[in-house]
Amino acid sequence: MLIKFFRRIKHPIFANSIYLYFSNFFDSILLLFLVPFLARIFGPTFIGEIGLAQSIGIVFLVIQEFGFTISATKSFAEKNSFKKDRYLVEQIFTFKACLIPIIFLAAFLIAITHPVFIAKPSLLLIVTFDSIFQSFIPIWYFKGKQKFKTIVITKTAFRLLAFLVIFLLVKSSNDAWIYLTLIALSSLFISIFQIFIMIKEIGRIKLLALKKVSPIIKSSYYNFIIVFLPTFFNNVGILVLSYLASPLYIGLYYGVAKIHRAFNTLFTPMFESFFPFLVSEYSISKSRALKKIKIYNFFLFLIGLGFFVIIWFFSTQVIELILGESFIDASSYLRAFGFLLPLNLFSYVWGNQWMIILGKEKKLSQLSINSNIIGILMLLILMPKLLIYAIPISIVIMEIFKLFLIQKELKR
Repeated sequence: MLIKFFRRIKHPIFANSIYLYFSNFFDSILLLFLVPFLARIFGPTFIGEIGLAQSIGIVFLVIQEFGFTISATKSFAEKNSFKKDRYLVEQIFTFKACLIPIIFLAAFLIAITHPVFIAKPSLLLIVTFDSIFQSFIPIWYFKGKQKFKTIVITKTAFRLLAFLVIFLLVKSSNDAWIYLTLIALSSLFISIFQIFIMIKEIGRIKLLALKKVSPIIKSSYYNFIIVFLPTFFNNVGILVLSYLASPLYIGLYYGVAKIHRAFNTLFTPMFESFFPFLVSEYSISKSRALKKIKIYNFFLFLIGLGFFVIIWFFSTQVIELILGESFIDASSYLRAFGFLLPLNLFSYVWGNQWMIILGKEKKLSQLSINSNIIGILMLLILMPKLLIYAIPISIVIMEIFKLFLIQKELKR
């Protein structure tokens, strides 16, 4: 029995999931453990300002990724040529380099128009640099090659080092720039080391002429829409809220969003390790891949349901433990976000994974646009009256509509 168990552990899905759990632990879950420390030093108001800056940074990052986390991962999973791999990496890095001035221009325009960043422009500047550093982390290469161990080692080393230094140096609300700078520096070193390891495998890389980059823009465009729209929707909420409510509400929302994201992060290793495996299985047999994705979806739903039960019955205790008593008013908001954990799984599995395997990226991007338009409209209508509650309600409406469209498309 023990031999069979260890054989299963060595299976790529189990091994890769374990590696990614370690990676996500130091990249996201451990960051959640910092929240009690930061919440007590900065307080809800200043935490909200940091959260607003980081939300904008996430949008910048997704723009720079341009869907490569999906399209490039799929391409590297299919390719077995160092020459082809190197050329694809050169195309991706050239495109990202061209986006850097655009990202800085967007950050400048926000900094001179938003009240928070007019007063504290350094917050936005640092997270902008962080987004650029993160965008050059070639995680799509290692995921495609199913070399998750490399991802874990680099992230673990530099995130842990950054967190330890944060505990030592951050002492007051005036040290927010130190916290953000250390996170950005850890992203920079992760990027440098992963690029170095990748170059050792595929050879030296160079920037290309712009005309040679256009093929990957076309092939990744629909994947960009698929990834960007939900990210934009999830982060535009805090931006709209920052104009309608006091910084205290922004802080409460940011605290709840961190906890919700931590629960969501627990799904990420399964998503990311299963996707390249599913691509491989589909190339052998569609019916075999379909059977496995159904079992996988049911398993994820049970986990999501368990997370929802925990949040619903123990939201107050979770808030007190992670954020402290000053955030206790956010417990009801956390319950509302708990509904999303089992619901979001279906559209991600059957949309962002299965439809992409089927080559229906264009159709998925179209229905993502339609569902996100519905979600944003609901957000703008509901937020003036419901404030934070408007965000999870709008997401529920958007997800149900998107799932309906996905089911309709898959039946064709």
